[in-house]
Amino acid sequence: MCAENLPRTMTVLEYLREVEHRTGTKEGCAEGDCGACTVVLGEPSADGSRVEYCAVNSCIRFLPTIDGQELVTVESLSGPDGTLHPVQQAMVDHHASQCGFCTRAL
Repeated sequence: MCAENLPRTMTVLEYLREVEHRTGTKEGCAEGDCGACTVVLGEPSADGSRVEYCAVNSCIRFLPTIDGQELVTVESLSGPDGTLHPVQQAMVDHHASQCGFCTRAL
């Protein structure tokens, strides 16, 4: 990801939807409360032995603040050939829905 010419005030959500065209992450409340915009950020642990992940609200997180971190979205879950993750497939098979509330970052 190269964000050199993007506004410093662009949110991660705006970047995902407007620049990367990754529309799986949604805007709900635009205040960081509902969880519809939840993404996961990964960065090396303090000792460098593993990657630590944290759920964040992309609607209120500015893009420059994630420099050097791994950004994981719902699109990251599908296989290289486009097959859905087993949890995603189960949701499709059983006509499930998700509002985002249960995934909100606490």
